[in-house]
Amino acid sequence: MDLRNQLDIFDHDPARLAKANRVAAENALADPFFSAKVRQDRHDHYIAEAVRLERLAAMAEKPAATTA
Repeated sequence: MDLRNQLDIFDHDPARLAKANRVAAENALADPFFSAKVRQDRHDHYIAEAVRLERLAAMAEKPAATTA
């Protein structure tokens, strides 16, 4: 097993992953191996995942509210 390619659960940056999903969404639209509907479905999936990850990144930037 090649551990260099293993994902580190403690080093996932949601903002970086969101950016990668946006790039994948753009590439999905131009992929000649899928039909137009499948390309659009893949694009929509990647965009939805990017939005979810951007929300996580925004939550990580805000300090946690304390109730003390």
